[in-house]
Amino acid sequence: MDFLFGVLLVLEALIALLMVAVVMLQPPKDPSGGMGSAFGGGFGEEVFGGRTGNVLSRATVVLGVLLILNTLGLALLNRGANASITGLETPPAQEQPAQ
Repeated sequence: MDFLFGVLLVLEALIALLMVAVVMLQPPKDPSGGMGSAFGGGFGEEVFGGRTGNVLSRATVVLGVLLILNTLGLALLNRGANASITGLETPPAQEQPAQ
């Protein structure tokens, strides 16, 4: 179970990084360029051709769905675990006697 959790955690990080890259490659909506052009927004059209918007938009949706499904899988696997994600045990809360 720990192996599967580790694999899903690494997959989560890879999907998130890919999603950031795909969003940054998308062409800007406004003609002035915006923030996307500062990080290589026009580069996507040079690499993928004129239909870049459709390909990158579809990739964003697919990666978003994968990210959500993977996150739900991680949550279900970790649901029964009593430890935190770092593996450090949290001390049980001490009860104080009623006065």
